[in-house]
Amino acid sequence: MRQWIIFVTNHSLLFLLLIGSLVLVGAFFVKDLNVEAFPDPSPPIVEITTVYEGRSAEEVERQITVALEVALAGMDGIERLNSISLYGLSDVKCKFSYHKNYKEAKQEVINRLAGATLPAGVQPTIVANPIGEVMRYTLTGSDNLLELRGLQDWTVARHLKTADGVEDVPSEGGFIKMYNVVVQPENLIKYGITLAQVIDSLSKANLNVGGRAIEKGDQYYMVRGLGLIKSLADIENALVTVKSGKPVLVRNVAQVSIGNIPRTGIVALNDRDDIVMGTVVLRRDAKSIPSIRSLHEKIDELNTRILPKGIRVVPYYERWDLIVTVIKKVMETAASGIVLVAVALFLFLGNIRAAVITAAIIPVSLLITLAVMALKGESANLLSIGAIDFGIIADIPLLLIEDYFRLSRKHGSGAMTIVRTAEEIGKPMIFSVGIILLAFIPIFMMKGAEAQIFAPMAKTYLYAILFTLTLTFSYLVAAKHRLLKGACDREFGFLEKLKRNYLNIVWFLLGHRRKVLTATFAVVTIGLVVGLKIISSQFLPKMDEGNIYARIVFPYTISLTKTYEHAREAKKLFLGFPEVQTVDFKIGRPEDGTDPNGPFNSDYTVLLKPYDQWKRGLTKEELEDEVREKLAQQFPNADINLSQYIQDNLEEMMSGVKGENSVKIFGDDLVQLDRIAKEVKEALTKVSGIADEGIMKELGQPNLIIDVHRETASALGLTVQDVLDTVAAALGGKEISQIIEGSRNFSLQVSFPPEYRKEPEKIPNIPIVLPGGGVVALSRIADVHYDTGASFIYRENYRKYIPIKFSVTSNDLGGTVAKAQELTRKIKLPDGYYMEWSGMFNEMKKSFQRFMISIPVALFLILTALYLLYRSVRNVLITMAAPLFAVFAGLLGLLIMGESLSVSSMVGFISIIGVSILNSSVIISHYIRLSLTGLGREEAIMETVKDKFRPVLMGGSVAALGLLPASMAHGIGSQVQRPLAIVVVGGMLLGTTLILLITPLLLKFVQVEE
Repeated sequence: MRQWIIFVTNHSLLFLLLIGSLVLVGAFFVKDLNVEAFPDPSPPIVEITTVYEGRSAEEVERQITVALEVALAGMDGIERLNSISLYGLSDVKCKFSYHKNYKEAKQEVINRLAGATLPAGVQPTIVANPIGEVMRYTLTGSDNLLELRGLQDWTVARHLKTADGVEDVPSEGGFIKMYNVVVQPENLIKYGITLAQVIDSLSKANLNVGGRAIEKGDQYYMVRGLGLIKSLADIENALVTVKSGKPVLVRNVAQVSIGNIPRTGIVALNDRDDIVMGTVVLRRDAKSIPSIRSLHEKIDELNTRILPKGIRVVPYYERWDLIVTVIKKVMETAASGIVLVAVALFLFLGNIRAAVITAAIIPVSLLITLAVMALKGESANLLSIGAIDFGIIADIPLLLIEDYFRLSRKHGSGAMTIVRTAEEIGKPMIFSVGIILLAFIPIFMMKGAEAQIFAPMAKTYLYAILFTLTLTFSYLVAAKHRLLKGACDREFGFLEKLKRNYLNIVWFLLGHRRKVLTATFAVVTIGLVVGLKIISSQFLPKMDEGNIYARIVFPYTISLTKTYEHAREAKKLFLGFPEVQTVDFKIGRPEDGTDPNGPFNSDYTVLLKPYDQWKRGLTKEELEDEVREKLAQQFPNADINLSQYIQDNLEEMMSGVKGENSVKIFGDDLVQLDRIAKEVKEALTKVSGIADEGIMKELGQPNLIIDVHRETASALGLTVQDVLDTVAAALGGKEISQIIEGSRNFSLQVSFPPEYRKEPEKIPNIPIVLPGGGVVALSRIADVHYDTGASFIYRENYRKYIPIKFSVTSNDLGGTVAKAQELTRKIKLPDGYYMEWSGMFNEMKKSFQRFMISIPVALFLILTALYLLYRSVRNVLITMAAPLFAVFAGLLGLLIMGESLSVSSMVGFISIIGVSILNSSVIISHYIRLSLTGLGREEAIMETVKDKFRPVLMGGSVAALGLLPASMAHGIGSQVQRPLAIVVVGGMLLGTTLILLITPLLLKFVQVEE
């Protein structure tokens, strides 16, 4: 150490120039740093949707979902397999452990799907990562929704997929073009033609064939037979059969037109009740900022060069806005913290040059940290930057500069004083930094969601502390030698007075040592026990996204048309709030089946105005309560859930249920599950603090059953497929081929006239043409009746279950769920049935259990390190009184501010444990050093507190001031920071006070040895 400090002082100008160059290089790299609003806590999840048109939930489960589960079973790293089977759709989510790479997981799923045994023509699709949504846009400039949807599907989406990082651009809304052949049953009867003949003729009329090559002279020709349908006329002129020597064409038995496939969903935005929307989804590993920039370039190309005149792509939701808001909030709190730390340094040191030189380490170390992150391809986010306590970082150089001034008063401010300072403080400082880093072990030992959230923050902290330590023994030493020659500190009057009073108080307390120590440890112990018992708990504070994501689920029997009517009413209600900026809604599900919902479901993304434009005093929580109340009044029979957009996707990814929390009841019988679920929901409604209760109903889906009499049909020359093809055409239409138009392709569908779908009483009379030319009514060869079946079938790890979702509106997640669990224990479950609690509560429970292991491990390592320093168990225990005081003070801060014990606040406790040990070690080490000079105990104690009052007070004060702005912040980007900051501010202010007052009383028990 001595040789290094001498080298730095001898080349101080060179080191200052090197640091300046490093700052310039760092600034160059930082401009390429990617910033995300929030860390993504979701594990690798691969979602597979499979459309099985026209099949009931039970059929989908048997033929699709179970087959996929069998194929996907036993994959490496898979932790949970969730599935939902509903009418016409299967949705399977494979949740892998966090150590599994997403690309590897996805590839393994693809490999397994290749071996799945599925019905002919059924093709599973892997859905893009829903957490990666960064933009929503709409197409404007035309009222022709068929044209707009075509442009979106075949032009816009394809072009946007070429942007950096884009995985998919799914489309919703509008009308999807389709060629429709409406067969008239009376014409089939007239010509004695079956529907199967029409379908077969159209299939044969739409194909190309290839032949072998031929030679003609010196030329070589490839043979191609062209027979693809190119126009409506080609369809109309397709030959069905020949009767009495005359051709019967499609136009003789059907009307051919261009229409649209039946809609399964509708999208609206603000005052536009029917729009075409696109959603841009990034790859899981993509960087948001460069990807969004690339997207804007592609959109500009579309609007200026590619799309027809007047048609424009207009984004209305971008994650960029959230990122900018969060960055602004972080920069505000960080800048405020740095300024407060700099002011505090000046007030304590009494030297403006020393304060500026010391405070400069904070932005320089942060800049270098961010540059290293950019070079390593890491992303910064709200927590990785905003949760860093610049005061704690300033503590490291502060110890050196303060000790330098102390020694310079005795030995002058020459180069040797700098060397002597480094020799005296260097080893304890490096050791103390090691203690701080050891305190972060619980964060590095985190698993699951909390590791994804806080591990980047801990890594950034690690970078910042190590760079600060390096700068302290390079830049700060050089700056002291070059810029602080002859400079001295001075104590302002307030500090001198405070110090005198402090010394008098310590002298008084020393005279009542036993009583004071007994009272202090009694109060601290009782306070910790009582505080931990009464404090509320939650997993993480909700990260405000500046939006409300509402889901309104209407009765499962409702039609898409009626849901559309209700959705427009709800949209009008949302827009009636002056705090609302934009509202879009989606009802039903996309035609590609990427969202497992039915016509009963409606989702609303409500973008809010900036909070400074709100009615004074109104909070987002109060607005949500008002929205919830008005929605409940307007739609009393609907299930209502309020969340946030990113949060909602995360919650579903984490637990497999659309809700913040859920109770899952496992069993085999759907009727039993439904009965138990109603009892659980009733119990939840009795618990204060629980809202948005709802059963993900599994029963109640109305079905029209057509049961073919096989023997009767066979006797008439009909196969089951002949009958069901006719029924499919009559009631929904049957896709038989694809019409290719350039690079686009559209469905060719055969159907009966719409009255068969609109008038259910006509269904038994659907005419079935016989191969021989006769005709029979459907009712003669099949039973036609109505029945009720399953709406949804939920499965987890191959077992059926029913979920009851709920939200916790209070800030005491743990206490509220505990009350609910107490009530649900009274519900008797049949043999083989059991109950599980899922969602945020479960994540909180698991994270707290991990803390119960990792924190003792960290404390053991810290105790071991302290023992290696002191070689005395007694000294170690005395040192550990400091973190006890700090934790007590931090807990008191949470209780006073009404915050909960969460993973965020636990990280705050981890931070102050290391710093409080550092402060305590400074006092004890100095006391030991003075005692070894021959001073008596009382004299050594008073000399110690006299010398170390200012550095310890400075250290605690700047650590608190560094996060003081974050502890008082509100709005987007502040929720996760605030509990952590409150713990640090409380722990450093009150905790440091206790350390200064009580540690001197413990010095009498310190074992003094070389």
